[in-house]
Amino acid sequence: MKKYLVLLAAALLQAGAWAATYTYTGPAYNASELHNFTACPPGTGNCGAYTTAMAETGSFTTAVPVAADLNSEDITSQVTSFSFSDGLTVYASGDPQVTLMSVVATTTGGVLQFSVTLLRWQTPAPHASGDHLDRISLSQGGQHNAVCSDVGLNPQGDQCYASSAGDVFSSWRNDDLVNGIWVASGLPPVASTAVPTLGEWGLLLLASLMVGAGWMAVGRRRM
Repeated sequence: MKKYLVLLAAALLQAGAWAATYTYTGPAYNASELHNFTACPPGTGNCGAYTTAMAETGSFTTAVPVAADLNSEDITSQVTSFSFSDGLTVYASGDPQVTLMSVVATTTGGVLQFSVTLLRWQTPAPHASGDHLDRISLSQGGQHNAVCSDVGLNPQGDQCYASSAGDVFSSWRNDDLVNGIWVASGLPPVASTAVPTLGEWGLLLLASLMVGAGWMAVGRRRM
């Protein structure tokens, strides 16, 4: 019995420190939601055009699995690494020009949904109003070669609180609000309850008791 308790405790401790990865696959873009740049004069940033062959994809990892009862909760501080792409730009942890602005989780009732917003500056820090950037908000649209008009700081890096993608050198996607699919991997296995079994001596004792009970029953019938 002690052996089973030790194994169960070890499994619980291991589950408490089990990293989890959440992978997103979005639908291909619709032509009606794409608005691409019309001109790219020198000095107007890194232009790029979205196509219907592109989609939002990527993943993020947390040190422990995300709680199962969250309702639009900010879990940005729990993310240990990430990598996403909108087909034009890769937003990856470790890139000094990338800022993970927020990850908001909803997991109540068996739902697995995350709202992820990232940006990548086209130039190194420090940043100021007028700098160009790319932005992605999963299932809510994105911008490429946009112009930031409100720069701020957060623990994740330089933020842009307001940006415009209406210039001829910018491309953007509408807020399509079409959710893709999230899949969790690396979750700890469900701990099963071990059922203790009788050892060799226990089986012999049980057999002896059964034989004894049988002889007692025979003795009663003879009386």
